Amino acid sequence: MKTKNSETKVLNALRRKMRVTRKTAIENGWCENLTATISDLRKKGYVIEAVKATTPEGVPYTRYRLVASPAGSISPSATSKKAA
Repeated sequence: MKTKNSETKVLNALRRKMRVTRKTAIENGWCENLTATISDLRKKGYVIEAVKATTPEGVPYTRYRLVASPAGSISPSATSKKAA
């Protein structure tokens, strides 16, 4: 079962520009169903790009990248700029 906690973990990883793939999400304990979590975040207004790639062995995979947050949300970088 997916929780807000999994959305928070994936969103934090995306905001930190970490490598977010199905494999890394499972390995890091962020969530079990990354596709559903990304879908839920998109429904909340986050613009997340899916980048199709292939491993050196020829296995296809998708990694995700945060493009924009919903209007009115505060990003961690905006908070740190105010403090500076």
